[in-house]
Amino acid sequence: MPSINRHCVKVYIIAFFALASSTISLTVSAQDTLRISQKEAEALFLGNNLDLIAQKLSIRQAEASIIQAKLWPNPEFSLDEVNLWTTRNQLSSGETIPPLFGNFGRNREFTAELSQLIETGGKRRKRIALESVSRDMAAEYFSELIREMKLRLRENLFELAFRQSQHTVLANQQTAVTRLLTSFESQYQQGNVSKPELFRLRALKLELSQEMVESQMQINSLQKDLAVLLHTPAGSYLVFETPEVPDTEALSALALNDLTAAALANRPDSRISLMQQDWARKKYDYEYAQRRPDVHAGINYDRGGNFLLNFFGFGLKFDVPVFNRNQGNILESRIGMEQSDVQAQQKVQQIETEVTAAFRDLQNSLAAYRSLDPAYSSELDNVLESYTRYFTQRNVNLVEYLDFFEAYISNKRTIFTTIKQLRQSRETLVYTTGAEI
Repeated sequence: MPSINRHCVKVYIIAFFALASSTISLTVSAQDTLRISQKEAEALFLGNNLDLIAQKLSIRQAEASIIQAKLWPNPEFSLDEVNLWTTRNQLSSGETIPPLFGNFGRNREFTAELSQLIETGGKRRKRIALESVSRDMAAEYFSELIREMKLRLRENLFELAFRQSQHTVLANQQTAVTRLLTSFESQYQQGNVSKPELFRLRALKLELSQEMVESQMQINSLQKDLAVLLHTPAGSYLVFETPEVPDTEALSALALNDLTAAALANRPDSRISLMQQDWARKKYDYEYAQRRPDVHAGINYDRGGNFLLNFFGFGLKFDVPVFNRNQGNILESRIGMEQSDVQAQQKVQQIETEVTAAFRDLQNSLAAYRSLDPAYSSELDNVLESYTRYFTQRNVNLVEYLDFFEAYISNKRTIFTTIKQLRQSRETLVYTTGAEI
C-alpha cells in the first residue's frame, strides 16, 4: 500500500476512535424530556398515581361505614284504623266521638303507634368494633399497595437507567462504526481495503443497528409503564438520573435474623394478617350476640277503639328464639377464626421465606459486584484505545480488532447489568422487609 494511502487510513481510524470515545446524548426533544431523580419520581408517584388515589378513597369508605355503624335505628311511627267517613247507621246507637279540636276529628276513630328498636347483646358496639377493624385494614391495604407499587416503580427506574446507559454506548459505537465504514468504503474504491474487511464492517453496522432498535423498543416499553405509574403526559420522555451505587459495606453488615424480625413487624401484609384474626374474632362476637333477639318497645294511642275514648298503651315485641338462634352464622364465624389463625401462620412462613431468598440474592449480587475492579470500566476504554492504535499500525488485523470491539460492548453490558442487579436486589430486600435499609 502506498505510504500516503496508509497515512489516510490512519487518519480515518484515529478519527473513528475519537468519535467512539465521545459521549452522545439521547436524541430526544428537549421540550418533551423530563429529567428526574429517584426521590422526585417517588414524590410524583405518591401524589399522582391514580391507583393510589383510588385505594385511598377506600379508607374514607371504611370510615363512612364506621359512621353508619354508630347510628341508632330510627323510631317507627304508624297511623292505622282511620275511618274517613261515618254513616247514619253507624251513629244510630247514639255513641259519638267528640272532635279533637274545633270541628276536626268528630266521629273519627284511629290508632297511632311509636316504637323503637332496642338492640341487645351489645350488637351496636360489636358492629362498630368490626367496622373499625375494617377501616384499619383498609389503611394497611393502602400501605401494602404503596409497598408493591414502589418496588415496581424502582425496578422500572433502575431498568430504565440500565437501558439508557447501554443505549448510549450502542449509539456511540454505531455512529463511530458508520463513520469508519464510510471511510473504508472510500478506501475500498481506492484498493486500500479488502472486500472481506469492508463486509465485516457492514455486518457489524447491521448488528449494531438491530441492537439499537431492540434497545429503543425496551426503553419505550419502560417509558409507557412509568408514564402510567407517575401519571405524566403521554408525550413526555423520562431520563432517569442514575443514583449512586448502594453502600456495599452497610449491605454486608445486614443480619438475616434482624431483617426477618423487621419484616414481621413492618410489612403491611403481616399486620393485615393479624387484623384479619382480630376481625374474625369480632365477627364471631357479633354473630354470637345475634342469638339474642332484639326488642321493639312502643307506645300506642287508640281513639275510640274500646271502652276508653283516649287509650294509651305500652308494649314490647321480640322474636322467641325457638328455632333460629343464628346457629349457622355462629358456626361459620367460628370456622373463620380457625381459618384466620392458619392463614396467619402461613403468612409468617411466607415472610420468613421471602426475606431469606431476598437476603441470599443480595449476597450473590454483592459478591458479583465486588468481583468487578472499580477501574475496570475505564480500563476497557483504555484497552479499546490501545487496540485502535495497534489497528492503525497494522499490529492487529480487522477481525481481531472487531472481536475486541464486540467484547468491549459485551463487557460494558455486563458491568451495567451487575450494578443493576445490585440495586434491584437491595430494593427487593427493602420490599420483603417493609423498611428502608
